[in-house]
Amino acid sequence: MLNAISWQQYLTAILLLCVAWYAYVGLRFYSKEIAAKLKIKAVVKSQLPPVATRSNVVMGAAKADPDAGVHPADELIFGSAEPDDIDDQTLPAGPSDELLAEAKVLVTAYSDNNDKSEFLSLFKLLIGKYEVFSDEISLPAIIRPLREYAESRLPFSVKETEWPLTF
Repeated sequence: MLNAISWQQYLTAILLLCVAWYAYVGLRFYSKEIAAKLKIKAVVKSQLPPVATRSNVVMGAAKADPDAGVHPADELIFGSAEPDDIDDQTLPAGPSDELLAEAKVLVTAYSDNNDKSEFLSLFKLLIGKYEVFSDEISLPAIIRPLREYAESRLPFSVKETEWPLTF
């Protein structure tokens, strides 16, 4: 079968396939560059409907507000400066602050309840919730202000040894 194909037919077929391939690649990937070289304008379809391309004035011209303007420096009135609670040493609230706040809510909730064992078990559950932050929270540092807060609010007294000091 290969003997039936001449070299001229083979080279013509290869040449036609190469021309077809490069024409396809050129038109597919380089159509803009080819059109620019041939100075053919590409037709660009608008993404907007014809109604949207009409020029209707929706807003008026921009103008300054009548009360806005430049005032002389001697007319400017500033209020007195008041310091805020933020300084360079202020740290964002962390898990220990959240634990203390939730424990204070628990103490407030038990201000009318005289069940000491239930309070301590709920407090241990609350501490267990923050066990994942045990490397960031110093439990004795939280118990100290909480104990002072609870002394005046709880109807029962909690001894120092009853407060949990570990997770």
